[in-house]
Amino acid sequence: MTTLAFQPWGNYALALEASAESFGVRCWTSTCSTPEILRLGVEASPEFSCLPFKGSTGHFIKAAQEGAEYGVIVNSVGTCRLRYYRTVQQKILRDRGLDLKIFGLGYDGFKPPLIRHFDPDLGPFIKSVVRAVRKLGAIELVETLGARTRSRERHTGDTTRVMDDCLRELRSARTVPEIRAVKETIPSRFAAVPLETGRTPLRVGLLGEATLLRDRFLNHNIEEILGSLGVEAVNFFVLGVELRKIFLLGLSRAQARKKLFRLAHPYLRSVVGGHALESVAYTAQCAAEGYDGVVHVCPAGCMPEISIRPILRRISRDRDLPLLEFSFDEHTSHVGVVTRLEAFVDILDDRRRKRAR
Repeated sequence: MTTLAFQPWGNYALALEASAESFGVRCWTSTCSTPEILRLGVEASPEFSCLPFKGSTGHFIKAAQEGAEYGVIVNSVGTCRLRYYRTVQQKILRDRGLDLKIFGLGYDGFKPPLIRHFDPDLGPFIKSVVRAVRKLGAIELVETLGARTRSRERHTGDTTRVMDDCLRELRSARTVPEIRAVKETIPSRFAAVPLETGRTPLRVGLLGEATLLRDRFLNHNIEEILGSLGVEAVNFFVLGVELRKIFLLGLSRAQARKKLFRLAHPYLRSVVGGHALESVAYTAQCAAEGYDGVVHVCPAGCMPEISIRPILRRISRDRDLPLLEFSFDEHTSHVGVVTRLEAFVDILDDRRRKRAR
């Protein structure tokens, strides 16, 4: 059977698997990168390329080595170099003698190239899209309840085990009724996790480059580390929201963009590229909604995210919102990440105690 490789997008890989079924292909993906995948990507990529490029390149190399014929990568517009990734990665694969064709998800006509190539029948395609959307909603519910519960759990690891069980069952669910049945059990499973009474967790927003926000290996599992420190970490890259922004047409799409600019005003008034506008807008939103702090993650050398860091620092000063910045590459130390997060949480705890006096 033909194999289609998706780059890792965290737990959303489960929904991507469901969407691939409409093409009559086997899906090759994972919820995060691995040391082997990153090693392959680093060896094959230009030294100056960013961590997401190296991670996805290694993912496609590994997929091709295991017989995958096709791959899919997200396109981009504007100043983000992501718009060139597919072309460069295709050349890297070809130079290494690997026969894997990479599709971008952008439009160059009425249909995206991927759909035009496989040309699935309308009925099966719609059914698989419905399954994927249903799984996406269930995954987002698991993650929302997981972040809320982990920061309050009495026994470290309970929440992670519940999340793993829910996601494993969602991956096995093949029909809409099966997906719905699993989703209906999710709230009660998290409600059964023993919690520390009287604890009011710190609330921190996670912002920045999308791949790093979703690939647990590349970001050194920031969400789980913060949760274990008693912090409710809110990841602002939500695939369902992104898809709605992509597929909204006309006035609705313009309104979505206008809302982001309204949140970012007066700090940013132009399009920078990537998710830089979202980073500025959501940082301002976190300040307005009383978050205790913000963690901004970006790959070393990421032009859009680096360009707006002075703006984020300005918002931090103006709105009295603590900000922690991470720049990731393949040399980033896990111990260093943990130490900086622990110190940041100590600062936030100290601020809360002083304000409560």
